[in-house]
Amino acid sequence: MKKSEFQFLFIKIITDVVMIFLGLIFAYFLRMHWFSLLGLSSPTTLFPLELFYGFAFQIAMFLVAVFALNGRYKFSADEKAWDEVFHLFWNFSSGMALLLVFFFFAHFAFFSRFIFGVAWLAGFVFLCVGRMTTRSIRTKWHRSGYGRIKILILGTGTLAQRALDILLASPKFHVLGALSEGSGAPHSFPVKVIGTFDDFEKILKSAHPDEVLLATENSIERMTAKLVRIAHINHVQFRFLPDELGLDLAAVEISTLGNLPLVTLKNTCLDGWGYVLKSTLDFVIAGAGMVVVSPVLAVTAWKIWRENPRAPIFYGSKRIGRHGKTFLCWKFRTMIPDAEEQKKKLLSQNQRKGGVLFKMENDPRITSLGKTIRKWSLDELPQLWNVIRGDMSIIGPRPHLPEEVARYAADDRRILFIKPGITGFSQVNGRSSLSFKEEMNYELFYLKNWSFWLDVIIFFKSIAVVVKRKNAV
Repeated sequence: MKKSEFQFLFIKIITDVVMIFLGLIFAYFLRMHWFSLLGLSSPTTLFPLELFYGFAFQIAMFLVAVFALNGRYKFSADEKAWDEVFHLFWNFSSGMALLLVFFFFAHFAFFSRFIFGVAWLAGFVFLCVGRMTTRSIRTKWHRSGYGRIKILILGTGTLAQRALDILLASPKFHVLGALSEGSGAPHSFPVKVIGTFDDFEKILKSAHPDEVLLATENSIERMTAKLVRIAHINHVQFRFLPDELGLDLAAVEISTLGNLPLVTLKNTCLDGWGYVLKSTLDFVIAGAGMVVVSPVLAVTAWKIWRENPRAPIFYGSKRIGRHGKTFLCWKFRTMIPDAEEQKKKLLSQNQRKGGVLFKMENDPRITSLGKTIRKWSLDELPQLWNVIRGDMSIIGPRPHLPEEVARYAADDRRILFIKPGITGFSQVNGRSSLSFKEEMNYELFYLKNWSFWLDVIIFFKSIAVVVKRKNAV
């Protein structure tokens, strides 16, 4: 998800709120003030303007919520202008109808059928003006080069040429080039052919596209699955003009490209509004959590200091986060100061098989106080600061060490698409008792099947694991 997509959608939402609000205010002034200019009387029983402002804002927020629930604020949801007006009319009308029913049965103190009717008409007109304005702004942004999507075409046949006719006509897209299936491209192909499907991974790393679009009549299930895997490993959005494919469809989004059906195979459902919701909740929960557990943080820090006043209280470990970015993951120090040096001498006693992690029962590097801190998972509380900073999430994969990531298989690197978490799906399904392969299977399952309710389940299971001190290390 590009930053510009979020900015444009945010502008659209704010514009909708403002336009609905203005429609209500216009209806109010027409009935309460402008009627007198025509020699008509105005009612005296309605709310004064000062109170009506708040009332109008609440209605505007309610109607925008109706739009959201009906999927009108999806990321990358391109529609023709008339389709947008059509859907806007039905969503706005259904929201106003719900309000009308509510006012009728609730015997609401403020109610004017004239104001309501005018607001219905004026609000819709204002909304259309607002939407057309935002579309114009977005087009100007794209023509100036801002927010354009860099796209790589996979295929050089008739289907690819049809797609390119649409893409090249839109200022939203910047076509980097095309890859052929290996049989060469026609002489009249509209963009430069920069390689073949065999060069896909190399070109991804050199061209850095935002998206790739598979548009070929010669797709083979195994070949397509390989292309999807390579795209997701390199954190690139994969789309295709569909034929019958036996792919992992756990995270699929259906849209259109002009008059062509378009299927987006996402690396995870944790994208778009899911990412925004999760990041917002992470910030709020971590901020509140820091306040709630501040006495525990203070006491733990004091005890660590008393155990060894010359050693640091906190330990910052370099970890790999979302999209491969490095950050310092903070924990309470639970080991002796030269733990990393001692680790080299203990590698032969590593009990974590089949992977790159180091785990050892009765690790001599852990201090006596550190064992208690780890038993209750108190060492991870400082990671709330990482969540507030945006490096981590409350729920997510285990934070990855750089030396671990360097040895990960290509498929395992898909997990770097999302933020690591303080707790996660693998932690509540075995924690330190899992092999590396088992842990990665759990993490990849979470990546593909994320939902808000899955996070809720993991959160409460994590509390249960800590209370039972199950698999504590």
